[in-house]
Amino acid sequence: MSALLEIQDLEVHFPVGGGWFSGPRAVVHAVDGVDLSVEPGEIVAVVGESGCGKTTLARSVLGLNQPTAGTIRFRGKDVRGARSAQEMRAYRRAIQMIFQDPFDSLNPRKTVLQTLAQPLRIHGIVPRSEIRAEVVRLLNLVGLSPGESYLGRYPHQFSGGQRQRICIARAIALRPSLIVADEAVSALDISIRAQILALLQKLRTDLGLSYLFITHDLGVVRSFCERVVVMYLGHVVEEGPTEQIFERPRHPYTTALLEACPLADPIVARRRTSAPLTGDIPSPVRPPKACRFHTRCPMAEEICGTVAPPIVDCGNGQKSRCHFAGDLDRWPKFDFSSAKASA
Repeated sequence: MSALLEIQDLEVHFPVGGGWFSGPRAVVHAVDGVDLSVEPGEIVAVVGESGCGKTTLARSVLGLNQPTAGTIRFRGKDVRGARSAQEMRAYRRAIQMIFQDPFDSLNPRKTVLQTLAQPLRIHGIVPRSEIRAEVVRLLNLVGLSPGESYLGRYPHQFSGGQRQRICIARAIALRPSLIVADEAVSALDISIRAQILALLQKLRTDLGLSYLFITHDLGVVRSFCERVVVMYLGHVVEEGPTEQIFERPRHPYTTALLEACPLADPIVARRRTSAPLTGDIPSPVRPPKACRFHTRCPMAEEICGTVAPPIVDCGNGQKSRCHFAGDLDRWPKFDFSSAKASA
C-alpha cells in the first residue's frame, strides 16, 4: 500500500533580521531535513517541545508555508509541482485542519450555517439547494443534534467542546482524506477531550480518514495514535509504533519526554530514576553542530558534538537518530500501565 502523504528531506527556513545597520540576515531552521509518511487510515502523532517545528511542518503540509527544499507527495503526486489553480484546489480540499483554539478559528460574526455553508458553496460539494440540509447532516454527524437547532447560533453561544465539534464539521465538510489536527484537544476539559477523541476515532472509521496529530499530551498519544514521530529542533529524532516508543525508546530526548509524563500510580512513578532535562532549547538560528540534542543530553559523549548521528533502524519500524540507539543496555524499559489506564 502506497503512503497517502509522503514527506522527504523537507526544509523550511525563515530569514530574520537584517537591514542597513544590523548586518546580514539570519536564518531560522524551523524544519531541517524531515522525512515522514502517513498511510491511508493511519493516525500519526508528532510530538516534541514548543519550538521543535511541529506546527511549521503541519502548515507546510497544508501549503500555508512555502518549503525551502524537499518534497511533499500526496497520493504519489508532488504537491510542490502542482501549477494550476485546479490542482491546488483539489489538494487543499483533500487535506483539512483542526486548529488548537476553537474560538479563534471561528468567525464570531458568522452563524453556524454561514460558517459551514461557505466551503460547501465554494467547492461545489452539493447543489446550492441542498446546502442547508448538508450542514444539518454535518452537525448531526459530529454530535450536535438536532442540527437544525444550531444553525442560527454564533460561536460565543457555544461551549468549548461544542465549538470544536463545529470546527470538526467544517474540516470534514469537503470530504477530505487527511486531517491535520494541531493540538486539537489541548484547550478542552479532560471529559470533553475524551469525547472529542472518541468522535475523531468514529469519523476515522466511518469516513476513512487519516490523521496527522500534533500534540504535547503523551497520554492522548498512547490512547489514540498508532505511530509516533518525535521532533527536536527541526529534526525527527525518533519514530516508530506507539507501543514500542513508549515501552522501549531509543533516543534520550524521547526518554526525557516519557519521564516527564505524569503517572496516576505513585509506586510506579517513584521507580523513575532519570533526572529531568535542564536548560532551554538552543536557538534554531544557530543549532548545535553534529547531534542537535547533545548540549542537553545526559548521555552525551565526545562523538555527539563532532559527528552527526545517523538514522539507526532499531527493527519493527522503529528508527532513532542517536549514536547509541543499538546499545540496548542504555535504554530503560518503561511501565506505563497506569498511564494507559488513566488516558
